[in-house]
Amino acid sequence: MANVNLEHLAGRRVVSEGGRSIGYIEEIIAERDGDDLIVTEFHVGIFAAFERLSASTIGTALLDLFGLRRHDGLYRIPWDKLDISHPRSPRLLCSDEELSGSVHPDQK
Repeated sequence: MANVNLEHLAGRRVVSEGGRSIGYIEEIIAERDGDDLIVTEFHVGIFAAFERLSASTIGTALLDLFGLRRHDGLYRIPWDKLDISHPRSPRLLCSDEELSGSVHPDQK
C-alpha cells in the first residue's frame, strides 16, 4: 500500500459501496512497527468524536448525561476495508451489513 498523509484523511466523509455517507473519519488508530506507524483501523461516525471525549472524566460524564455511550453511531473500520487511494474521498470496500458488525464494543 502506498503512503498517505494522515492529514488528508482526518475529517473526510466516508461513503459506502452504494454511495451513502456513513460518517466522517474522526480518529485513525496505528501501531508501532519498528520506526514506522502502521494504521490498523479508522473510527468513523458522529460518536467517534465523542469517544475521544470519553478519555476524560468530563467527557465520560457528558456521554452518560446524554446517553451516548451506548449509541451505535461509531464504526471501527479495519484498514483493509477502506479504500484510501483517493484520500479526499475514502470509500468502504465492504457492504453496509458487514460494517454494522464493526460497532465499537463499548457502544453496544
